[in-house]
Amino acid sequence: MQPTNPASQPAADDHAPMGPPPPEVIARGYEADVYDAKSVISVPLLVVFFFVLAFGTVTVIFRFIAYPKADPRVHPAAAERNKRPLNERLAGIGHDDQAKQTREQPRLEVLRQRTGGDLARAITRPETAEGNSPELHPEDLRATKEHYPALFQTGGGKYGIDKVLDLGDDKLKALFPVQADGSRPIDSQHAPSASNAGRGGGESPVVRPPVPKIEGKKPEAPKKPETPKQPEAPKKSEPKPGEKK
Repeated sequence: MQPTNPASQPAADDHAPMGPPPPEVIARGYEADVYDAKSVISVPLLVVFFFVLAFGTVTVIFRFIAYPKADPRVHPAAAERNKRPLNERLAGIGHDDQAKQTREQPRLEVLRQRTGGDLARAITRPETAEGNSPELHPEDLRATKEHYPALFQTGGGKYGIDKVLDLGDDKLKALFPVQADGSRPIDSQHAPSASNAGRGGGESPVVRPPVPKIEGKKPEAPKKPETPKQPEAPKKSEPKPGEKK
């Protein structure tokens, strides 16, 4: 073998990715499995720091910037009423005696009372056992004796819906009489409706129904308005004989 020239070999660099290991590693005989404690501890500390920074920034924005100050023109009683807890405000919306006295709107199914006091606004809180409006489904609106027993009662001026559905046209006309000479509903061509946004299709002429005729009596012709009479001018008194005019 030819001896190698040390001058032709590249110099060892401890910081380079290639080359011989450092002298202390050669003296130790193995690579030490160690890690930098500062870098490991700094990661969770930075996470906590940025979480506190983000939470504090959002709190300041929502408390002092996003929400405006109280309007001085608001009625004090209305402001005090709106400070009530959410469950108390929801309980006042309904058909009970308290709602009739306060004249509030009826309950909606999406307004749910929840447990937790001040945390009742969170949707993760469970609903209260009482006080919530029941959710209605299509099968709950069917006219059955279980859901609507009043519709099937007969007597006292009432006629059960089940018996009415079994009657024919002649019996229905006898049971529910109508006016013989009643006027027909007003017919309208291209009438504005909810399906055409209240505009109608083109012009909307309304056809008025004729006046119902009563047998044995002719309709009276409309009277012409009388012209008011002009007041007569006062007559001048004629002079007596021997008097000067």
